[in-house]
Amino acid sequence: MKHLCTAAMLATLATLTACAHAGSTDAAQRPVVEFSSCAKPAWPQEDLKAGHAGTVALNFTVDELGAVKDSAIVKSSGHPALDEAARSGIAKCRFKNGPGKTDLQYVWIQEHGK
Repeated sequence: MKHLCTAAMLATLATLTACAHAGSTDAAQRPVVEFSSCAKPAWPQEDLKAGHAGTVALNFTVDELGAVKDSAIVKSSGHPALDEAARSGIAKCRFKNGPGKTDLQYVWIQEHGK
Protein backbone atom coordinates (compact mmCIF):
# COMPACT_ATOMS: atom_id res chain seq x y z
CA MET A 1 0.00 0.00 0.00
CA LYS A 2 1.34 3.43 -0.91
CA HIS A 3 1.09 6.30 1.57
CA LEU A 4 1.65 9.92 0.60
CA CYS A 5 3.05 12.44 3.03
CA THR A 6 3.95 16.07 2.74
CA ALA A 7 5.67 18.16 5.35
CA ALA A 8 6.79 21.73 5.69
CA MET A 9 9.61 23.13 7.76
CA LEU A 10 10.82 26.64 8.38
CA ALA A 11 14.25 27.04 6.93
CA THR A 12 17.03 28.75 8.78
CA LEU A 13 19.26 29.39 5.82
CA ALA A 14 21.81 32.02 6.84
CA THR A 15 22.05 33.48 3.34
CA LEU A 16 18.29 33.89 3.12
CA THR A 17 17.78 35.08 6.68
CA ALA A 18 19.38 38.36 5.66
CA CYS A 19 16.23 38.96 3.58
CA ALA A 20 14.01 38.96 6.68
CA HIS A 21 11.71 41.91 7.31
CA ALA A 22 13.66 45.14 7.71
CA GLY A 23 14.30 45.96 11.34
CA SER A 24 13.90 42.38 12.49
CA THR A 25 16.32 39.51 12.10
CA ASP A 26 14.73 37.55 14.96
CA ALA A 27 13.11 34.36 13.62
CA ALA A 28 10.18 34.86 16.03
CA GLN A 29 9.31 38.11 14.20
CA ARG A 30 9.29 36.66 10.68
CA PRO A 31 5.98 35.68 9.09
CA VAL A 32 4.88 32.13 9.85
CA VAL A 33 2.50 30.16 7.63
CA GLU A 34 -0.79 29.04 9.16
CA PHE A 35 -1.40 25.72 7.40
CA SER A 36 -4.88 25.47 8.93
CA SER A 37 -5.88 28.41 6.71
CA CYS A 38 -5.47 26.52 3.43
CA ALA A 39 -5.48 23.10 1.81
CA LYS A 40 -2.17 21.33 1.45
CA PRO A 41 -0.61 21.60 -2.01
CA ALA A 42 -1.96 19.07 -4.52
CA TRP A 43 0.53 16.48 -5.75
CA PRO A 44 0.88 16.75 -9.55
CA GLN A 45 -0.46 13.46 -10.95
CA GLU A 46 2.43 12.80 -13.34
CA ASP A 47 4.97 13.32 -10.53
CA LEU A 48 2.93 11.08 -8.26
CA LYS A 49 2.80 8.29 -10.85
CA ALA A 50 6.53 8.66 -11.55
CA GLY A 51 7.35 8.40 -7.83
CA HIS A 52 8.95 11.85 -7.72
CA ALA A 53 9.77 13.30 -4.30
CA GLY A 54 12.02 16.03 -2.99
CA THR A 55 12.40 19.25 -1.02
CA VAL A 56 11.82 22.71 -2.45
CA ALA A 57 13.09 25.90 -0.76
CA LEU A 58 10.70 28.82 -1.08
CA ASN A 59 10.61 32.51 -0.15
CA PHE A 60 7.42 34.44 0.62
CA THR A 61 6.78 38.16 1.02
CA VAL A 62 3.74 38.75 3.23
CA ASP A 63 1.69 41.91 3.79
CA GLU A 64 0.42 43.24 7.13
CA LEU A 65 -2.82 41.23 6.80
CA GLY A 66 -0.96 37.93 6.33
CA ALA A 67 -1.59 37.58 2.59
CA VAL A 68 1.21 36.58 0.23
CA LYS A 69 2.31 39.49 -1.98
CA ASP A 70 5.15 37.66 -3.72
CA SER A 71 6.76 34.23 -3.71
CA ALA A 72 9.74 32.56 -5.30
CA ILE A 73 11.34 29.15 -5.68
CA VAL A 74 14.82 29.51 -4.16
CA LYS A 75 16.04 25.93 -4.67
CA SER A 76 14.30 23.29 -6.77
CA SER A 77 13.35 19.80 -5.67
CA GLY A 78 14.55 18.70 -9.10
CA HIS A 79 10.95 18.39 -10.28
CA PRO A 80 9.52 21.71 -11.59
CA ALA A 81 5.87 20.68 -11.22
CA LEU A 82 6.41 19.77 -7.53
CA ASP A 83 8.15 23.11 -6.99
CA GLU A 84 5.32 25.09 -8.55
CA ALA A 85 2.63 23.08 -6.74
CA ALA A 86 4.28 23.85 -3.38
CA ARG A 87 4.81 27.54 -4.21
CA SER A 88 1.31 28.18 -5.54
CA GLY A 89 -0.37 26.04 -2.86
CA ILE A 90 1.33 27.74 0.08
CA ALA A 91 0.79 31.16 -1.50
CA LYS A 92 -2.94 30.60 -0.83
CA CYS A 93 -2.29 30.31 2.93
CA ARG A 94 -2.46 33.09 5.49
CA PHE A 95 0.61 34.01 7.52
CA LYS A 96 0.93 35.56 10.96
CA ASN A 97 3.58 38.12 12.03
CA GLY A 98 3.40 40.07 8.75
CA PRO A 99 4.55 42.13 7.04
CA GLY A 100 7.90 40.69 6.05
CA LYS A 101 9.73 37.94 4.24
CA THR A 102 10.18 34.35 5.28
CA ASP A 103 11.79 31.19 3.99
CA LEU A 104 10.16 27.79 3.96
CA GLN A 105 11.00 24.28 2.82
CA TYR A 106 8.26 21.99 1.54
CA VAL A 107 9.00 18.28 1.52
CA TRP A 108 7.27 15.86 -0.86
CA ILE A 109 7.57 12.24 0.39
CA GLN A 110 5.99 9.03 -0.91
CA GLU A 111 5.96 6.25 1.65
CA HIS A 112 5.54 2.73 0.38
CA GLY A 113 3.86 0.36 2.85
CA LYS A 114 3.46 -3.39 2.82
